[in-house]
Amino acid sequence: MQNNDDRQISLEIAAEVGETLPKDAALRSARKPFVIHDFDTPRDKEMAVFTHAKKLSEYIFVITEKSPKKYRWSIVSRLHNTSIDIIENLYRANYERETVNRVEFQKRSMVALNLLDFYAETAKCKQAINLHQMSVIARQISEVKRLLTGWIKSNKK
Repeated sequence: MQNNDDRQISLEIAAEVGETLPKDAALRSARKPFVIHDFDTPRDKEMAVFTHAKKLSEYIFVITEKSPKKYRWSIVSRLHNTSIDIIENLYRANYERETVNRVEFQKRSMVALNLLDFYAETAKCKQAINLHQMSVIARQISEVKRLLTGWIKSNKK
């Protein structure tokens, strides 16, 4: 039974982040997959790190709409603000011509990603978001971190 539950969770996570699913998995899913078409990469000329950070932020805004009222002004607002700070720092880094300033904004984005991970974990513990939503956020955070690390390394060359 546990193995079947793990498969179901994996299929739901894949649906949340827009990966293709087998035909029968779409029929078994209890809800519609979360897909943001506004930031699809073929039409978008931005770097992938921007696109993924925007998807992460949009996902956080969508899942926290129905969070308990007692957490809306504390942990939920921190989730929102930190996700926006990540995008803001990425844009600031992109427009900096001096390497020192660019690296500073990239580091701020990385710190904000780590904070976002902490806030998401806290929100899960306080039941403002569920385990599935936390796992999707964690996966998206790791993807943005990977892309940001690649951007930082490319600046050093």
